Amino acid sequence: MQVPSRAVLVEPGDSFDRWHHVTCREFSLTECRPVANEEFQASISIRNFGSLVINDIWSSTPAVERIRVIRSPSDVRRDPRDYFMLWLTLRGEVTFTQSGREAHMRRGDLVLHDQSQPFTLEFAPRARSIMVSIPRPLLVSRLPDAHRLTARRIGCESKVGALAGSFIRQLARLDDGTGPAAIRLGASALDIFATTLESELTDNAPGHGHERLARVKSYILANLHDSELDLDTIAKAHNMAPRTLNRLFVGEGTTPIRWLWQQRLAGSYTALAERRFNHVTDVALSFGFSDVSHFSRAFKAAFGQSPHQVMG
Repeated sequence: MQVPSRAVLVEPGDSFDRWHHVTCREFSLTECRPVANEEFQASISIRNFGSLVINDIWSSTPAVERIRVIRSPSDVRRDPRDYFMLWLTLRGEVTFTQSGREAHMRRGDLVLHDQSQPFTLEFAPRARSIMVSIPRPLLVSRLPDAHRLTARRIGCESKVGALAGSFIRQLARLDDGTGPAAIRLGASALDIFATTLESELTDNAPGHGHERLARVKSYILANLHDSELDLDTIAKAHNMAPRTLNRLFVGEGTTPIRWLWQQRLAGSYTALAERRFNHVTDVALSFGFSDVSHFSRAFKAAFGQSPHQVMG
């Protein structure tokens, strides 16, 4: 959706049809069965904060009814918008299902939601949440395996989760969501979110294969700037054959070189969005692209925007 700097898109007294249009058409393409207007109340406020979008969402329905939003595979195919959403529950209960996992959230709980995959989202009769919309590359550049961490609850008892939740509440209260200070605060928030998700949801005792894959990924991320990085170089650095290296990435549904290019593009998107560079050429070279024209074409194909558009 075209995001205003700050707006109330739905307010108490608006019809269910209005709520449905905002939620199931403007946010993303989803479906939700109707709720009787005379017993339905809701509000949705939205604002930019740097590269993030902060959404404050509240709803009230009859005790016997729950709002159930479904995004099907066909919805995903027809809707190219691609964000992660980090949810903080403030009141009531929210249930989120994705990738075969189901998370039941109560006050203070967090969960990550991937808009590029089917999901089901169910709200209790009275529920309020803050949803932080994060462009995919901004999270992937910090947490490459973010897509594996969706629909997994981070409980309010988690100290790191409580810190992330407090940061979300503070972002929602700040008045100025534009300018260099907001961009820096948004970047700091993303660092906290990525650290929270990784520390709370990542297995700290992986098997041998996972350890080798993690080492390879760390090496690639540390060498994104090297335009000469290729399959043979990566394999040699880890004392393995290129065929063995390829097998490590089979479980990821990708190849080492495709993963390398995805991380280069995600990192360059983040650098542009967070205004770390003044020139697109500098970004391209810093992330291993020796041909700026090729970088611009690949960037536009991946994100639907040119590097200059993201830089603003």
